[in-house]
Amino acid sequence: MDEKRLVLFDIDGTLLRTPGAGRRAMTRAFFEVFGVEDPFAGYSFQGKTDRGIFIETAQQWLHRVPTEAELQDACGRYLSFLEPELEACRAEIQVMPGIPGLLEKLLAAGVGVGLATGNLHEGARLKLSAVNLWQYFSYGGFGSDHEHRGELTRKGIQRGRDLYGRDIPDSRVFVVGDSPLDVRAARYAGVPCVAVLTGWNTRDELVAENPAVLLEDLSQPPSFFRAVGLEIH
Repeated sequence: MDEKRLVLFDIDGTLLRTPGAGRRAMTRAFFEVFGVEDPFAGYSFQGKTDRGIFIETAQQWLHRVPTEAELQDACGRYLSFLEPELEACRAEIQVMPGIPGLLEKLLAAGVGVGLATGNLHEGARLKLSAVNLWQYFSYGGFGSDHEHRGELTRKGIQRGRDLYGRDIPDSRVFVVGDSPLDVRAARYAGVPCVAVLTGWNTRDELVAENPAVLLEDLSQPPSFFRAVGLEIH
């Protein structure tokens, strides 16, 4: 392959699904820091950043923006609770169809494979390590970089270019995600999005965001490679 590409993946709903581990860990952390029980009832985590979730929920319940010290405390507690939650449900964690094989093919083709996720860096590592996927990713943008999804996506792209080539144009950088917020973040960062229907949003909801490509899932590498302008040899 003579033209380097970057492909940045979302995690939850795109690469895997954890059976509520993150929500349970975050609920416990929020209670310990802010004293509110069951703060996320009816709240959608889809496409949100971990920091953003704490900020929005604190504003809802406390009617104020949490301090940076409170955010750091909440995030630290969340991570300490996330690891045992993931361990307890490890056998139930669902890796999305075709993922390991696709990642291996992308790396073999010389693609810079990274992450664009609302998870904190350590949360991303814990989730992906639980299903032996962490080793596929050499860079990323994370919820610990910024609570704004578009900004962390920009950061991930910058890190990818630092590793693989600062001259890689936006047209050869792709974000892969399952939610409207993934599509919007890619647009904010000026790059195309490959959307997949493996998350919690409907086809109509994703179509309305006008992604570059919409796939049922990532189980067919040739379809994905065509979406990012590559051929499998």
